[in-house]
Amino acid sequence: MKMNQQNDGFWTHFWATLTAIASAAGLSTEQWIYVLCALFGAMLSFSTYLNNRNALKVKQKLDEKRTDAMVSFLAGRKDNSEVDPAHVAEEVKNAMEQVE
Repeated sequence: MKMNQQNDGFWTHFWATLTAIASAAGLSTEQWIYVLCALFGAMLSFSTYLNNRNALKVKQKLDEKRTDAMVSFLAGRKDNSEVDPAHVAEEVKNAMEQVE
């Protein structure tokens, strides 16, 4: 069953095994290409999912830090009822710059 009778190396046995598996499965070349492409697509989808999940975890941690900073900023104010609406955006921006 070896592909090259003159050589007994790894690649000879590799290709012989691959040929035997392919013929035993009874799939055509086109079907094997479809299977391999489907597996490749599944691996890409899964790796994308993992990367997005990790990125979202990092973003969530940063958002939690910002929220905690804003809570402590607002808690540290003496009287929140005397807020000047014209300066709120500027104060929030300054507080966020201190966090980052």
